[in-house]
Amino acid sequence: MLDLLSRIFDPEFTHAIGRHGELMFDAGLGRAGFRAEASNAVTWNGKTWQKTNHNLDRIVTRDGVAYDVEIKNTQNYIPREELRIKIQLCKHLDVTPLFIMRFAPKSYMFEIQQSGGFGLLFEEQLYPWGHSSLLAEVRARLGLKVQCPKDVKEGDIQRLLNWHARRLRDR
Repeated sequence: MLDLLSRIFDPEFTHAIGRHGELMFDAGLGRAGFRAEASNAVTWNGKTWQKTNHNLDRIVTRDGVAYDVEIKNTQNYIPREELRIKIQLCKHLDVTPLFIMRFAPKSYMFEIQQSGGFGLLFEEQLYPWGHSSLLAEVRARLGLKVQCPKDVKEGDIQRLLNWHARRLRDR
């Protein structure tokens, strides 16, 4: 058990998993009509964030709306303080928070919603291709929800598009 845990929480592997999730959702957002505008942003439309050393992972736009997209393909939750700082940063730069996460507590989802943003949960951690034996072991021995899909689930992207359409309609 300790060997398995040390493999899945190895910093190199967790970084690869995080980056893999980002790449998959970046591609899914692009196919859904979201345009990549900036990454690691502290400045947007003439406004600059200087309160902390945080930045927005990526800013995308669609239909004239700018979104900060934070993708968290991890077993752990985003720390609450980081979530709150990212929401403040979005408000300062006048972009809509969009958190795409494997899972989050209801209190996090409530805070995101109260800020005018959207939390998209995808439940199963996305492993890169080539790790199917590790994935099977993690499922069997640890009972964790993990998968090696070819693409982001269409239903996940569709939930975001439906929310985006409602937001445009209600403006």
